Amino acid sequence: MFSRDEAKAWNERFYTLFGTYMRRHQPQAEGARQWLNYRTGVKDIFFRIEAGGKGALAAIDIQHTDEGVRQLFWEQFEEFKKMLELQTGPLLWEPAYTLDSGRPIARLYQKLEGVSLYREDDWHQIFPFFEKYLLGFDAFWADFREAFIDLAE
Repeated sequence: MFSRDEAKAWNERFYTLFGTYMRRHQPQAEGARQWLNYRTGVKDIFFRIEAGGKGALAAIDIQHTDEGVRQLFWEQFEEFKKMLELQTGPLLWEPAYTLDSGRPIARLYQKLEGVSLYREDDWHQIFPFFEKYLLGFDAFWADFREAFIDLAE
């Protein structure tokens, strides 16, 4: 496959170009300033995009270490499910997802299969996929962020 340095170079180029691609959009939600390091303003809730050799993923991760708090956030997302999916389309909902590191989280996500970060020809599919979900997450967050902030306090 690729050496560690080669893979790092592919990643840097991919995410740099994606950042440039997204410059035409400004985040709507208060506090969010950039797409690649989106700040939700709520500790332990993250918007993630990941691309690799086996596909791409756009996700909302609830990473609070306390299972009870994670469950409260999860229930709040479930309450707003219709509004969120109006912005994004259908998502996969996994209240008990385990990261490769073994850390338990809750995850709402969508996958794009059959593409690879390491095939530049696939980027024309991955970039719009990421764009769609980041814009959808952001539009939802602009409207419902305060409910999650209140819950976090």
